[in-house]
Amino acid sequence: MVVTGIILFVVAAGCLLLGILQILQKGPLINNAWIYADEEQRRTMNKTPHYHQSGIVFSMIGLQFLMLGFFCITKLYFFLAAEFIVIGLVVIFAIVSSVMIERKNKKEHTKTQE
Repeated sequence: MVVTGIILFVVAAGCLLLGILQILQKGPLINNAWIYADEEQRRTMNKTPHYHQSGIVFSMIGLQFLMLGFFCITKLYFFLAAEFIVIGLVVIFAIVSSVMIERKNKKEHTKTQE
């Protein structure tokens, strides 16, 4: 289980690094809105909120892997419970932030048409 914990720590470090890079808007945007957008949408898209959303999600996923690694090494169920809480928060944040970004984009699009 120690080897599994170490692997989980490496994955957590990778996710946290990716999250920090996304927040700093460095590297490619890893977000469904960007991936599924066509060329015209990509040209006009405000990428900042999507970078921010992706950064927070990847950081939270890194935290989840960190908690799972601690659980594997220590066998303390506190870390397992914390992992499940973080998973729930990731899902809730991803949904709520996507809805908020979409509403803001629609509001801005309506203002530009007036």
